[in-house]
Amino acid sequence: MSNASALLRLEDFAAIKVSGKDRLDFLQGQLTQDMGKVTAARAAPAAWCNRQGRVIGLMAALEWNDATYLALPAEISAACVEGLGRFVLRAKVRIEPSALPVFGCANADRLFPAAGEAWACGSGSGYCAARLPGPAHRALLLGSPPGALANAADSGWTAERWRLADIEAEIPWIGARTTEKFLAHSLNLDRSGAVSFTKGCYVGQEIIARMEHRGTPKRRMRRVRLAGESGAEPGEKFQHPERGAITIISAAPAGAHIEALAEVRQPPPSGPNRQEQP
Repeated sequence: MSNASALLRLEDFAAIKVSGKDRLDFLQGQLTQDMGKVTAARAAPAAWCNRQGRVIGLMAALEWNDATYLALPAEISAACVEGLGRFVLRAKVRIEPSALPVFGCANADRLFPAAGEAWACGSGSGYCAARLPGPAHRALLLGSPPGALANAADSGWTAERWRLADIEAEIPWIGARTTEKFLAHSLNLDRSGAVSFTKGCYVGQEIIARMEHRGTPKRRMRRVRLAGESGAEPGEKFQHPERGAITIISAAPAGAHIEALAEVRQPPPSGPNRQEQP
């Protein structure tokens, strides 16, 4: 594949717009991320969980034009807008679907002042973008791409290749088949920087904090390879020849096989003071 800049409309992604003067305090009490770390210069991954600590959705949070945008898979966007809206009560917050399209950009370092740094942000007239972790210098871009990218050469990027790059970067996007299926630790969100253990209360915080400080996760996310004919879909359970029983989080074809992120059972803890949690 070429290293030329590429632009891909991510039809399976959407953005939620959260506005109003109380939006950061509101999101601080809902999402796993410390929203004080989300600025115009830096985005962050964040999860919204239910009260049992299971992840409803994983989002990229960006601050732009006096609003917070949450980029996430489109198939759960409407449910998240409705669900978050039930918690607003008297707060001065507005939660609505954003009309901004979501693009994937590859080899687009020109967008960012800190080109090699994951979650660095760049913005311009009509767009904001967040650098994703992993190879290929990828970014999520909301809005209208700048002219230099709008005319980007076709470098072979497709929706399947983009999904494969997310798997290689170990970004566990959650869709309709996997929402509320996995604990935050099972998705390694405690290791990826999506969870704050110092900011205080949020939905599901008690379960997540107990796992962090008093338990050992029984299951963790791992990259696995499956036979090409398996047709793995998110949420499906498989018996892997090396990993045993696994549950697919996301999958994408890679030549003659399938690359996937999967929830895999961990070996029993070896320390005397650790307790397994479900």
